[in-house]
Amino acid sequence: MNTNTKYLQVVDNIYKILMTSELSGNVGLLAGTSGIALFIAYYDRIILQSNSLNPRVIEILEHNIKCIDSGNRAHSICSGISGFGWLCEHLRKMGMLNQEDVEFLDDLDPFLYNRMMVDIKQGNYDYLHGALGVGTYFLARLEKKDVPTYLHDLLAEVENSGILSENGGIKWISLLDHKTGREGYNISLSHGMSSIAAFLIRLHHLNFEKARVDKLLLGTILYILDQMTSVESNISYFPSHSKESSEGNNYSRLGWCYGDLGIACILRRVAIALKKPEWENTALEVLCHNADRRNIQENLINDAGFCHGSAGIAHVFLNLYLSTRVEKFKETVDYWLHITLQMAKHPDGLAGFKAWHSEGQRGFENVDSFLEGIAGIGMVLLSYLKNDEILWDECVMLS
Repeated sequence: MNTNTKYLQVVDNIYKILMTSELSGNVGLLAGTSGIALFIAYYDRIILQSNSLNPRVIEILEHNIKCIDSGNRAHSICSGISGFGWLCEHLRKMGMLNQEDVEFLDDLDPFLYNRMMVDIKQGNYDYLHGALGVGTYFLARLEKKDVPTYLHDLLAEVENSGILSENGGIKWISLLDHKTGREGYNISLSHGMSSIAAFLIRLHHLNFEKARVDKLLLGTILYILDQMTSVESNISYFPSHSKESSEGNNYSRLGWCYGDLGIACILRRVAIALKKPEWENTALEVLCHNADRRNIQENLINDAGFCHGSAGIAHVFLNLYLSTRVEKFKETVDYWLHITLQMAKHPDGLAGFKAWHSEGQRGFENVDSFLEGIAGIGMVLLSYLKNDEILWDECVMLS
């Protein structure tokens, strides 16, 4: 059996499970039902070669609307309404929904704007759980009349909350530990300043307030670059948070969420946009080093999930290979997809997969959602099988 056939078998198993799984009250894109719908839509498009809306996707859309009508007011892209809204706009752009199907979002936009502004004024720019995720939803609706104003207000607050550091860098304070309330400076992609840069680079490409955006981009990257450490004493170039907030632990795991991979991917995109070849060279140096990081225990890889597992690593390198054609990155994709198949080792798992949760000694759990569960694993495998259909990964800030 060739490798692609094995991947397809796993994808088919995931599809069968998600077609009948119980739907939660979480309507979000990355941790809820919307991510399941996204995978099913792409499976139909890629494997079944159908652009019609699957009855299961319709069921999920209707389920989510009922949850919202019943009082669900979670707003984040990860676990709330803006994630559901992003899904609807994405399905429209795929040709699976029409404009009339998404008109209900017009009534939700003022609520999401208000929640986004509360978040950013409280310093919660967090992509997964705060203002920038909602901002990403509004980027998908830029043609709507009020949305440019919404994005202008968000950008103004991002600018106002930035703190000037040495060498012209700009940094933003955030909550590092929810249990202790410890604050500091986070440079990661999932929760930190790399997500600010990822949001700004999309504004740059849209020519949205370009002078202000480029100034903020420059300052953000200057601060992030100041956090680089020596790989002679660490396994990574960047710490999990920043050198001033990492309490002496100037190393980070291998994964999409924290550390070198997400940071260097954003650095490279900004370098190309701002015509900074020295930054691009630095990014590629970091990425090539990380392509050689293969020790699963040392790099804290316990499962296959997108967030901090092997499938997410594989997709990051697939994204890089498709844009650079560096053969080392393609070999790295194949390695981590092989590891992903090995992670399907749980007899009582979903398609053999379980997500690892260290907090509260929870251990391995069955998860069907995108960020940590089988929907994301399936999406990565689908994208490998047909990599001219990767239209979705803007929702994880990779495009």
